Amino acid sequence: MERKTLIKIGLVSVISIAILIWGLSFLKGENLFTTENEYIAIYDKIDGLQESNVITISGFKIGKVTEINFTQDGKMKIEVKMHITNDFKIPKGTIAKIVNVDIMGTKGIEIICPKNYEAYHENGDTLKSAMEGGILDQMLDLVMPMKDDLVGFLSASDSVMHSLNQLLNEENRENINKSLNDLRILTNHLSGNSHRIDSVMKNFTKISESIGKNSNNIDRAINNFASLSDTLSQLNLSEAISDAQESLNQLNTLLSNINNGNGSVSKLINNDSIYNSLESASANIDKILKEFEENPKKYINLSIFGGKDKSQKQKNKQK
Repeated sequence: MERKTLIKIGLVSVISIAILIWGLSFLKGENLFTTENEYIAIYDKIDGLQESNVITISGFKIGKVTEINFTQDGKMKIEVKMHITNDFKIPKGTIAKIVNVDIMGTKGIEIICPKNYEAYHENGDTLKSAMEGGILDQMLDLVMPMKDDLVGFLSASDSVMHSLNQLLNEENRENINKSLNDLRILTNHLSGNSHRIDSVMKNFTKISESIGKNSNNIDRAINNFASLSDTLSQLNLSEAISDAQESLNQLNTLLSNINNGNGSVSKLINNDSIYNSLESASANIDKILKEFEENPKKYINLSIFGGKDKSQKQKNKQK
């Protein structure tokens, strides 16, 4: 029983140690059950890159930095060893670029693969190296191109401020204050007459609505006017006006002749003797008609069936 107990204790201890080693490795970012390849990159500087920093391809983690040392050739360069899972084959021509992983400046290595390649790196090969500028370098890269523009802007601002100081002298300030005072008075006046303005706007709205309701009639009137205009444009107005002018000239000539005593019409209008003769003739005609009404038999002698008047017969008998 004691031997079996010792064996159990030994197995539990071994398993515990194994779990402890696996846990520590997991906390370090290592996976004991995954095979990895080791690659090397040489840098002039690493700007804070540390062991256990991640290695990514297009933002996907594929490994980590395992060791950082100076090279043994005395050139004071830095050798960085990387463990990358063998699920990813690294093409020849790949660049291991130190980049900022987050806005806090944490470093990592970005694996940049070439578009065209013919072979792959083997375990232990050295990759090409590159380095992205730090946050300060990136800020300088952004600011430096703007330096000349900034200097020009400051110079222009200084000129503007100088011109503004000259513009805002005492006299101009008084004029501005007066203008602001006038504007305040105008604003108060508009505020006091706001009800009138509202009334005008309401009337304008009513007129607009009325025009909108009678838009068909307006369109019809415009079309009629257009038709009338087309008709007038087709008429030969110049010829009609010319004929009317000629007729007026002839009428003026006729009236001139009448006024000058030329022609029968002029004599009829201007000569009193013709009027007097006509008036005398009219009076004589009236006398004749009156006598005819009083004694019609004196002027008319009728005989029915060829007979003669009785008075005539009596005269014949007396003879």
